[in-house]
Amino acid sequence: MHVVGRTRAAAVTHRAVAAEAGVPKSVATYHFPAVADLLAAALDDSVDAYAAALARALPESYDTAELSRQLAAYLDEHGARCAAEFDLYLYAARRPELRPVLARWHALLAEIAGRFAADPVAVAAFCAALDGLMLQAVLRAEPLTAAEIQRVVDHVLHRR
Repeated sequence: MHVVGRTRAAAVTHRAVAAEAGVPKSVATYHFPAVADLLAAALDDSVDAYAAALARALPESYDTAELSRQLAAYLDEHGARCAAEFDLYLYAARRPELRPVLARWHALLAEIAGRFAADPVAVAAFCAALDGLMLQAVLRAEPLTAAEIQRVVDHVLHRR
């Protein structure tokens, strides 16, 4: 993710990743024969890291206000990582072999939405809204607030 953040997903090479990790290039190519394998691993790691961060931060029973507070804090703290993730998402849109990893991300979002709504359209709207909010968080000069996030979340989940 550091290499993607500094360059862009399309510019990632085995050499750049090996240098970042402080290992010979042969180690990177042994574990990840293709650059697409490196990028898939970075996406997998990103989804896992985000899921773990939410699991640690959220109590077992939480409402949309607590979820929004945690999302706002995560986006504020990890803005550079989120920007790199979006670059990977766009890269994956052109690489079918990377799409299953994006499906894991949307499954995580759908699982979160499912705690608040059973309507599949509301769940899909939540996933789309969170992707959009995260992109806004990367693009805006000021951080998204928990209140801004909660208004959108409550609206798409019909919890007004």
